[in-house]
Amino acid sequence: MRVIDLPRGDSPGAVLALAARELAAAGDVPSAAEVEQALLRREAQGSTGVGNGVAIPHAIVGGLSLPVMVLVRVLDGVAWAAPDGKPVQLILAIVAGEGQRSEYFHVLAHAARALGNPHARQRILKARSLQAAARAFEEAAEPSLLVRSRPVILLVVCVVAAYLAARLLMPLVRLPAGGVYESLGLLRFNNEPWLGRQALVVAVFLGMIVGTLLFWKLRLAVVAVGLAALLMANVIHLDAMVEYMSLPTIIFVMAMMVLIKWLEDKGVFRYAVLKAVERIGGDPRVLLIALMVFSVLLSGFVGEVSGILVTFGLAAEISRRTRTPLIPYLLALVFATNIGSALTLVGNPIGVYLAFVGGLTFESFLRWATPLALLASLVVGGLVVLLFWRSLRTTEKMDLAELEHRVETVKPADMRLGLLTFLGVIASIVLHARAENLLHLPEGTLLMVGPLAAVAFVLFVEQEKGRILIARSIDWWTLLFFMFLFASAACLEHAGVTTKLGYLLLRAAQESPLAGWLGPSGVTSSALILMLWGSGIGSGFVDNMPIVAALVPVVKSLLAVGLPHASILWWALLFGGCFGGNLTMVGSSANLVACGMYERVSGQPVSFGEWFRAGFIITAASLLAATIGLILQVRISP
Repeated sequence: MRVIDLPRGDSPGAVLALAARELAAAGDVPSAAEVEQALLRREAQGSTGVGNGVAIPHAIVGGLSLPVMVLVRVLDGVAWAAPDGKPVQLILAIVAGEGQRSEYFHVLAHAARALGNPHARQRILKARSLQAAARAFEEAAEPSLLVRSRPVILLVVCVVAAYLAARLLMPLVRLPAGGVYESLGLLRFNNEPWLGRQALVVAVFLGMIVGTLLFWKLRLAVVAVGLAALLMANVIHLDAMVEYMSLPTIIFVMAMMVLIKWLEDKGVFRYAVLKAVERIGGDPRVLLIALMVFSVLLSGFVGEVSGILVTFGLAAEISRRTRTPLIPYLLALVFATNIGSALTLVGNPIGVYLAFVGGLTFESFLRWATPLALLASLVVGGLVVLLFWRSLRTTEKMDLAELEHRVETVKPADMRLGLLTFLGVIASIVLHARAENLLHLPEGTLLMVGPLAAVAFVLFVEQEKGRILIARSIDWWTLLFFMFLFASAACLEHAGVTTKLGYLLLRAAQESPLAGWLGPSGVTSSALILMLWGSGIGSGFVDNMPIVAALVPVVKSLLAVGLPHASILWWALLFGGCFGGNLTMVGSSANLVACGMYERVSGQPVSFGEWFRAGFIITAASLLAATIGLILQVRISP
């Protein structure tokens, strides 16, 4: 890699022209002019300034056999329209050939990681020679074995520290003798061998959470190791493990994955969105609001991932054609998707899981979840307008002629078949509780029948293509992650950890000011606030499912000890998990999918700081709306 020093950069164009000449000299591209034009075209699509004094211009050009790059140090900085408005001092220009797109994205990722490190940036800028600057960059991009081992060391330290802390603290948390805890046979959790099991389960489960954060791409391996450790330590038996995996939840999610993928292939959702967009017009700000509405509705009825795939794909086209920044679309649509995923039972795996473990029906979701999710959607929509309205100001409008052509490619017969199938499944889910009572079937039976029957129908219709559909639609990685996670989280309940956590939460709620003002309902309101905000904040920094899985047994313990109106805590957990996912880019699956799409389209990583600034406001406002709405209804909750 070459490094160049410039005392001063007159403009990004001048810097790119210099970088193009160096890249042409370093690679086998036809000419510097071709490289320069490619870089300028990419820059015209949106600034490659990523903030903190860094820009990463990049492009695809013909004729290259390997990606090449050059690093330019501009000592006085150059204005580059970066998100933070700061002058850029480090410009890393990268070009690659048409056949090296995977290597190209790999190099971009390494470059973003290296220049995103403040210490590495300072080393590069302060290096006294070009060779020293190149070494500093390469060391940051390809860290040593010790540096690469830091996540593993941190994970081991966290597990050991958690075990020692739990071994010390668990004996101090003693369930009171007499009363409900004794009648339920829970006092055994005050003694050995349960205290040792509690320490082990706390350490393993915390290790799963930290490991999921540190090794997100290997999260299935992390939870598999944790579950294996619990089995080896005899904390859980095989029969109990299978029972705790919540197979009804897994089968339901799996069936819905197949159905939703089939409907996506038929173009049902994209057709509905495109037809509506045609009627709205080409103003990008109005289109953003419309796409947010669709994100809420789609995520509520077809799932958060499917919702963001449909709407963000169209948003990327709108951004490119109207020359408006893409990041407001990314954030706004993800925020709307996560809020909308609490709309119904089928919007999020969290809702499906709570429905089976808490005995919740689709009708109960319509009564308790839908109104507050719609209220939060209105609040978030207003905040998005305040945050992003000015940044989407443009004189260009979206040309909808191409959208009309895409709508015409959808076959009407496929549309009708897909819509009828989907509406039939939704109807079976909506009416499952009433039909089960009428037919004297076990609770949740017909909640499974509708999606399974739909899958059978789809496979009959698709014939040989059905095997391919199954292979493409079922995300076994995620399903296995959920299964292992549910079984591990249930060990918290099995060992008595969540019983003690529920006792501590109940004590804290009883001593809160609300308990004195409102009496028994004040205790539940205080517990509700702790559950809602605790799960919301936790879900922002860890994928929301581990947090919800860990807190479900706490809610069950509070129900068991007779906390008045405690069933409202299920909704606090739902809103905390869904709304809290907006806090950071790792809060939910929709966030990660959207970030991956954004990076593929723009070639830039999503800034954690930019996300967090908006996500903090959105999360706080939506959780506050949910808090007020739930507290007002505590007294009428079962």
